[in-house]
Amino acid sequence: MFKKAILSAILLFLIIFTEAGMIHAGEYKLSVFNFGTVNFEASGLGTSVTNALIGALKTNPFLSIIDRKDLETFLNLNDLQQNDQLDNVVHIGSRLGLDFIVVGAVSKRGSAININCSLIQIDKKKEVYSTRVTASGESTLTAEVGKLGSTLIEVLTQTNSVEQGPSGDGGDATTSAPGNCQGIPGNKKITIRWQSIPGFAAAGYEVYRALNQNGPFALLGQTDKTEYYDQNVENNITYYYKARAYDKLSRLSGFTPVVSARTDFAPNAPIILKTEGRSKSILIVWAPNPSESRDTSRLVGYKIYRADSEDGPYLEANKLLLNDVAENGDGKIHYRATGLPDGHTFFYRLAAFNEKGIESELCYPVKGTTFPVITAINTVSNLIREVKLRWTGIQSPFLVAYNIYRSTKSDGGFVKIKKINASDSSNQYEHADIEGLGDKTTYYYYLTAEDDLGVETSPSPVKIAVTRDIPPQPEKFMARSALVKKVELTWQAAKQEEVEGYLIYWSMEREGQYTLLKKISGRENNSFVDDSRGFEQLSDGKTYYYRLSAYNKVDAESKPAQANATTKPRPKKPAGLKGTSSKIKEVPLAWQANPEKDISLYYIYRATGDSDSFSSIGEAKTSPYTDKNLKDGVTYRYRIQAKDNDGLLSDHSDVISVTTKPKPKSPENLQGKYEAGKAELTWSPNKETDISHYVVYEKVFMGVEKIAEAKTTNYSDGSIVKGKNKNYVVSAVDKSGLESEVSAELTVSAK
Repeated sequence: MFKKAILSAILLFLIIFTEAGMIHAGEYKLSVFNFGTVNFEASGLGTSVTNALIGALKTNPFLSIIDRKDLETFLNLNDLQQNDQLDNVVHIGSRLGLDFIVVGAVSKRGSAININCSLIQIDKKKEVYSTRVTASGESTLTAEVGKLGSTLIEVLTQTNSVEQGPSGDGGDATTSAPGNCQGIPGNKKITIRWQSIPGFAAAGYEVYRALNQNGPFALLGQTDKTEYYDQNVENNITYYYKARAYDKLSRLSGFTPVVSARTDFAPNAPIILKTEGRSKSILIVWAPNPSESRDTSRLVGYKIYRADSEDGPYLEANKLLLNDVAENGDGKIHYRATGLPDGHTFFYRLAAFNEKGIESELCYPVKGTTFPVITAINTVSNLIREVKLRWTGIQSPFLVAYNIYRSTKSDGGFVKIKKINASDSSNQYEHADIEGLGDKTTYYYYLTAEDDLGVETSPSPVKIAVTRDIPPQPEKFMARSALVKKVELTWQAAKQEEVEGYLIYWSMEREGQYTLLKKISGRENNSFVDDSRGFEQLSDGKTYYYRLSAYNKVDAESKPAQANATTKPRPKKPAGLKGTSSKIKEVPLAWQANPEKDISLYYIYRATGDSDSFSSIGEAKTSPYTDKNLKDGVTYRYRIQAKDNDGLLSDHSDVISVTTKPKPKSPENLQGKYEAGKAELTWSPNKETDISHYVVYEKVFMGVEKIAEAKTTNYSDGSIVKGKNKNYVVSAVDKSGLESEVSAELTVSAK
């Protein structure tokens, strides 16, 4: 709301300002911009000159000047700035409804204070008047600014009078007069100089002379230049002059104000030896004229005149006292014009002046050109963390280097990143910026040229470059599962030449910490087999997670592609293992078939009794399996293991215990006696229910000899020899044919 209130006040001010300008037909509305300072010595003088000039202009009732505070408020609200750029001045003047704007700059060297001033006519969008004044120290500054104000009022008044009616001097009522007319006394001649009329295409000028200020004036001569030498003069006589312009259609301008001069002895014109153009400066080297002069007055200094073309008009650029100039011991005088625009050609002429203020003729014009702004710059974008800059250099023996500035913003923040030494042999330059650049980032660059004094030109036009993005994400990334202790990774090889290779990362969790597994060099590669972690193989039945990124020459990585795979699991532990006990010397085993379709074998392991020392006893493709040739009545422990076609082994099955059928126990209570020529044997029956018979043995020296088999628990042996002893043992045999150990030995005597 506050900002809107201020804006409303400004608009009201502008309306009143505009309406006030319509009260007087001859009134001009104008503004004075803050005068800038060219060098450090002039600090603070810009404000002083601006305020003094506004005060001088306000003395004229026909000039309506906008207050500085109102101007600054308007500029702040509209984000505008005061400077001497023509487009900017015209834009602000148009917005404010002004007729003219005064701009300028102040420089100081030693005690000399130089003020450059220009008058911009807004509707014509051009500079209509410019001048330069010099004050010898700050004590004379106010007076010189007052004179400058009077000159501007005179120019504006002339313009006003021409626009309001007939000139009264036979001039064209629509055209103003040449400006800044001066009569310069010399030795047997008088020089008349003036400035051309902005917007008037002059074909030539007429110069009139009189012996009295009020005339009568007679035509002295014509010239197509902005100066005229009157050599038909007498000493000690004051002459009066005025001039006007004419165009190709013989239309005449108004006359200049009348100026006067009288002849006097003048110094000889100095000789410009050379100029040296550098960055924003031109060095002028001259020497006093060696010819003898009739001027006996003391030489006081030199005036430097400058023009934009060889034919002029030449305006005084500086006034140098002898104390302000330095000689190098060789008689040459050096002066450096500083704060000059880039790439501008000026023509210089010098005049010497004596203690009477009498000037010499102007010397022959010599031109000098400042370093131009570098314009022929190209940037190469879409490079990997790199920007290439190419530019056309400047040909000058005083060029030392080119400075490269960079920013990530278009409107500021530029930092010097490189100084490139200039080469005498090359006019084409190239630099690769690779320091600290990012991916897919916009950078702004400008260049300056630096001379041997360390002064840089204005910045070149800003150039834009964008670095390349990170490599593209790999496509068709896949991980193959169900492989034995490995995972096969495949992807589509990148088509982009920037890709240098690939990086593979792995983790045991999808969102876990990923570790670099392999860096693969070569864009054409598109597969990798993950089969180990150092010296260890991949685990069976485990899921592994992978990320694949492409990298370029600076190891910038793409966004990762993701895939996962599970290695082939081991067969499941066999289930349902059973064994049949009480089998004679064997154990039949049976189990459930594994669910896997590629089981090739089952390994059978056995241990005896309570031992955990299992040994492989055989293998079977399917269930069942019989373990044979076993001991009688022994308990065996069994377990099995499955193996698939890839050699993967399952865990062992649960352990089972199976006992083979035992032999019958030895018959007990064997008894006998000799009776009726026979040995009568008896024993207790075995407790086993499946005893089929008993075997009677004679115990002999080397073992036993079978005598007979008995179905019952008694036996009569008639083969015993009377008078001898015979030893007997008995065993039991079951229906399976298993025979027990023999009984205790029995001796029967036949005596």
